[in-house]
Amino acid sequence: MILRRKITAKKRYTIGLISCGLLAMAWLLATEVLGVNPMILPGPGALAASAKKLHYENYLIANALTSLLRITLGFIAAAVVAIPVGIAMGAFSSVRAALNPILSPLRYLPIAAIIPVFIFWFELGETMKISLLFLGTFVYLLPLVVETVDQVDDVYLKIAQTLGAGPVKQITTILLPACLPAIFDALRVMFGIGWTYVMLAEFMQTTDQDGLGYPGVGYLMNQLRRFGTLSDVLVAVALILFIGVLVDMLMRWLGATLFPWYDRS
Repeated sequence: MILRRKITAKKRYTIGLISCGLLAMAWLLATEVLGVNPMILPGPGALAASAKKLHYENYLIANALTSLLRITLGFIAAAVVAIPVGIAMGAFSSVRAALNPILSPLRYLPIAAIIPVFIFWFELGETMKISLLFLGTFVYLLPLVVETVDQVDDVYLKIAQTLGAGPVKQITTILLPACLPAIFDALRVMFGIGWTYVMLAEFMQTTDQDGLGYPGVGYLMNQLRRFGTLSDVLVAVALILFIGVLVDMLMRWLGATLFPWYDRS
């Protein structure tokens, strides 16, 4: 067998569908034929009943979309700050020397440990949630941006400098075209991580009354943990996965459209 051999897109999707089909068959066999305890592994009927109840009684979709909005706001704020700061740190040694001792240790900061600080500062409102999402995304996105800038070969910058290009020209004509596709891929990955932090932020909420109209899927999951069933929780998790996959597919398509020259293989 050849390691890392490339396969066609058709074959890749076929293998993926077969894997999903086998997993679904194993699930049906366990729940419908072998009679596994539904408290351990609910069957299709229990999941369908939970989905109907959560939709009409707990507004699952509206809560999930509220969480998605919070993730998006925190994500945009983090990207607006991390991308220019990261490019500046990667391009200018003096900027890196000034900011690295302050920003570099943040990657080791447990985000959950900072929640009490944010509650003291902002209380349990939208500002606390968005700030937590901003910080959780920023501390991981910034090093990725800096690393991406570092990977650009210095020879291209030296050639541009020899041709008379100044720092701004080198950034706009060399660094940005080389870095933006990889930075966009990093953004795609970081957006998915936002679901972890939104769950933490919304778990802290003590009431279903919220500034955005719905408390979010994190609050709902906390309630289901106390008053719901396993099938209820699994339905909520499945919806989060579905939304995550859709957003990932959208960002993949957007990346391929914006940067058609970038090889993602």
